Amino acid sequence: MAAERDSLGSYVIALLDEGRRKDEVEVLLKEKGHDESFIKELMYESVKLRDAKRRSQALTLVLAGAFVCLISFVLTITSSFTHSSFGFVLYGLTSIGIIIVFAGFTKVF
Repeated sequence: MAAERDSLGSYVIALLDEGRRKDEVEVLLKEKGHDESFIKELMYESVKLRDAKRRSQALTLVLAGAFVCLISFVLTITSSFTHSSFGFVLYGLTSIGIIIVFAGFTKVF
């Protein structure tokens, strides 16, 4: 039963990743002859697992963007003493870091 549940969970996640709606996936599972309470539980767990993966990816992006912004800050401070490529470091790296952070935010919400 556990192996069947795992394979069905992977199947449900694959269908949801393809862009199918939850009700379409439920209908497909009902056509295969699964119990309605089992389908509800499986859908809940599959959606929860998929959302956890997205949150993990989002956290990685947000942290990477914050790190780029931190590097930009440190390089801006050190570049102000040497007068080398101040504009690129200040505006370029900061903009890239902020874009990465907002890409992570879009995955969360």
